[in-house]
Amino acid sequence: MRSLGFFMITVLFCSASSYTSTAQTAPSFGAAQSFAVLGAATVTSTGPTVITGNVGVSPGTAVTGFPPAFVKEGAIYSGAASIAGAAQASAAAVFKNITSQPVPAGNNLTGKVLGETAGALILKPGIYSFDSSAQLNATLTLDDTGDPNAVFIFKIGSTLTTASYSKVIMKSGGKGPNVFWQIGSSATIGTYTNFTGNIIATASITMTTGAITTGRLFALNAAVTMDTNTAFAVSEEVQDRDTDGIPDIMDDYPDDATKAFNNYSSTGSGSTIGFEDQWPVKGDFDLNDLVITYNYTVVTNAKNIVVQVIGKFKLHATGGSINNGFAVEFPLDRLSVDKLEGGDLEDVQTKAVIVLFTNMHKEMANQNTVPGAVQSESKSYTVKFNVLKGPLFESFGTDFNPFLFYMAGQSRHEVHLAGKAPTQLADKRLFGENDDDTNLSAGRYYLTKSGLPFAISIPAGRFEYPIEGKDIAQAYLHFAEWAVSGGKSYIDWYDNLSKGYRNSALIY
Repeated sequence: MRSLGFFMITVLFCSASSYTSTAQTAPSFGAAQSFAVLGAATVTSTGPTVITGNVGVSPGTAVTGFPPAFVKEGAIYSGAASIAGAAQASAAAVFKNITSQPVPAGNNLTGKVLGETAGALILKPGIYSFDSSAQLNATLTLDDTGDPNAVFIFKIGSTLTTASYSKVIMKSGGKGPNVFWQIGSSATIGTYTNFTGNIIATASITMTTGAITTGRLFALNAAVTMDTNTAFAVSEEVQDRDTDGIPDIMDDYPDDATKAFNNYSSTGSGSTIGFEDQWPVKGDFDLNDLVITYNYTVVTNAKNIVVQVIGKFKLHATGGSINNGFAVEFPLDRLSVDKLEGGDLEDVQTKAVIVLFTNMHKEMANQNTVPGAVQSESKSYTVKFNVLKGPLFESFGTDFNPFLFYMAGQSRHEVHLAGKAPTQLADKRLFGENDDDTNLSAGRYYLTKSGLPFAISIPAGRFEYPIEGKDIAQAYLHFAEWAVSGGKSYIDWYDNLSKGYRNSALIY
């Protein structure tokens, strides 16, 4: 599963406000007990959301985005005639039950911000209210006094919104099966919020990217909209075996507290790079001088910090006559790389540059670019290393800097993707020579004067590259338009089989 990590923000409470506990009771979900997500108009997901329990919509019938979203231990029901209709009636009864429970004097939180770092609220079991809207902007602690089933009820007059990376946590570490959020209109749960409790809103519920809730999502009169989230229809505690704060159902490493999420550069078989090694001369511009597929897995911990990188590569073609090497530069200090496997950490460089090989012709005996000639099998590589004191994933990403290199005397030639900077070892005297139109001060790299790149990367695990000596713009008839537009026009130039897109006689 492609997972998106979130920050676990630690908040130092300078002081705490105390509120009155009362004999609040957890309402029964009735026919809605088995439902994790319930909407009135639609239920929609735009990412690999994970739902444990049933999904339903009533009186509407539209449920979209399944897959990539999927349902565990449940099914999808739509329309008033299905059990979703009865579930909606029970959800409305839960809302009414909460309305009938009185708020103790002094428990009105109107004007306060949940989770604010100064004078933050630490709430004991009870019923709390906001006359209108409520906002969560950091970490709200629910002091359950050691009882993971303690009852907390929040009655919010209009909207609930949460800031990115905010949290609602139980002091004992529980997941709050008896925490209820009654929303008078709509709830919007911000990106990567880790939210505890069941949300019952009269209007809509929007779960933005990466937000996690440990309870149900019930929208009584509008839609539930999700994007790579979780929801649970469970009364028991959600399991977290390694106690890193990530429920096992979302944790790619449930038994390793140092790791939590796999983040992929591609959900398919990878992307493919093709190089023209004659740079700064355009040469035959067949972009098959070195063809290699890549796919990265970036592992992050519960705080969304990068802890490991795994790169998988497959060499397909070596059409150039030069003994080219291949390497990748990562946005890390060289000293951050630990326990490297499957590659060599290049010396002298300040950044982490991992070399797969230094002479492609020693890796593959045949070029695989000449029709009818003997072929070599594609060769696979795996590079793996740990990251010490890594950055946050949002600044690291999965888009790195692969390049071809070779030595011509004392001059190191490097060919990178358009827009990617050379390493500190590249011979920068070559920029602007012959057909190259690199402008270092403007951040323009590895393009011809007409805007054509000396290397390309396409989102396909196997690219049908041109045969030896054939210009890629003659093989793929809209390649030049795609390149000059900066990738905005003819984005399907490489895989569209319609007439006018390719000259198959020039493709290997």
